[in-house]
Amino acid sequence: MTRTQERLADALQASAARVRDDRLRPLPEPGLRPARRGRRRGGLVPAAWQGWLAPAAAAVSVALVVGLALALTSAPGRLAGRSGPASAAAAVFPRYFAQFAGTDPVGASVDIRSVATGSVVASAPSPRQAGWSVQPDAMAAAPDGRTFYVAYVAQHPGTSTPPQTWIYRFSATGSALTMIRDGVITDSASIGLRASMAVSPDGTRLALTVAGPRAGAGGGPGTTDKIVVVDLRTGARSGWAGGLDRGGRTLLIPDVSWTPDGQSVIFLALWCNPAIGLNLCENAFVPAASRLEQVRSVPAASAGGLLSGGRVLLSQADVVPVITAVAGGPRPGELTLLVLSGRKTTAGAWPVATVERVAEGTGRVLGTDYRLLTPRGGNPSPDVELGADPGGQHLLLTTGSRDGFLTGWVHGGLFRPLPIRQPYLGYPITAW
Repeated sequence: MTRTQERLADALQASAARVRDDRLRPLPEPGLRPARRGRRRGGLVPAAWQGWLAPAAAAVSVALVVGLALALTSAPGRLAGRSGPASAAAAVFPRYFAQFAGTDPVGASVDIRSVATGSVVASAPSPRQAGWSVQPDAMAAAPDGRTFYVAYVAQHPGTSTPPQTWIYRFSATGSALTMIRDGVITDSASIGLRASMAVSPDGTRLALTVAGPRAGAGGGPGTTDKIVVVDLRTGARSGWAGGLDRGGRTLLIPDVSWTPDGQSVIFLALWCNPAIGLNLCENAFVPAASRLEQVRSVPAASAGGLLSGGRVLLSQADVVPVITAVAGGPRPGELTLLVLSGRKTTAGAWPVATVERVAEGTGRVLGTDYRLLTPRGGNPSPDVELGADPGGQHLLLTTGSRDGFLTGWVHGGLFRPLPIRQPYLGYPITAW
């Protein structure tokens, strides 16, 4: 997409928001024949076109039509068919997604691609600094749809220097990563489990998990995860740690997100038996008695404090299946969960992964966005990760396969692959 085309699309963004997104047709899934065209009821689409074109002079009508096509293709609105009442505020469908490209984590670059075409609109190599080994750790999108934040874990190989977290900004119109103000967090001390990061709905703050020293097999629980919130305007930080200790358990925080009003950070608290492997615990390959989880929140407006100082939004007892990922929203008082179920043994693979929306406090299921069954003879477990845009409206799902990672958005029971080579052979971290 050229910059002229982007300017045309941006100029029409406000007009595009007036189109009822529940009337827009979803993009077809690869490998499926397009549905037979039917008559448009009430002439809604032509009316929307007329609403955009009527104020335009004949001399610029062609440019507006091009811009309209880009707006509908790159930002087609929410996919039709979602169950439950319509959202109070329509969310614009993401125009871009970002991912780490390359099979070597140390040399991975950051690519920003068009959701409509899959074409790379911006790319930047990972940061390199003499004496440091740098690996991708997390990624998040800003509400403007074209700015992304990337976190790396950096360490001095062969030394006792504790690892650091480096945070960068990258834009769809940029050519290099730019470190955010005060973007080095020096008290990060673990490598091996991926962190989580999310931008607030107003785009001013960044929440991320920072790991403490991990316990090894047979060791004590030690220091564990905490949450850091960075003010992207000033670089000021707030932190939450401690208060959730459980004897003989290590606390992991696999996911952070925001409430729709941006007042609180939602996180998944996961307690694991460190003697059997934290990676196995995070992916729920361990006996159920070896892991416990809660969905909690902390007030982002405060100056920090204990992780226990917030609210319990959902306990494991409220949901029968195992929770492995959570995102706030899409509406106030709702949570989007990735849950595993159907396992008949105490350890091993879970055959079913479900993306569902539930009510805070009770876990009452409000709707199901997608249900993944492990194919016979396929991957031994639904190795899946869940992500969302800053508003929690549009969901990204990544699932492992024997040949790589399948990544796409889910909605209304359908999986719609991103327009890239699938399975994807790069790093699984993706954001939009």
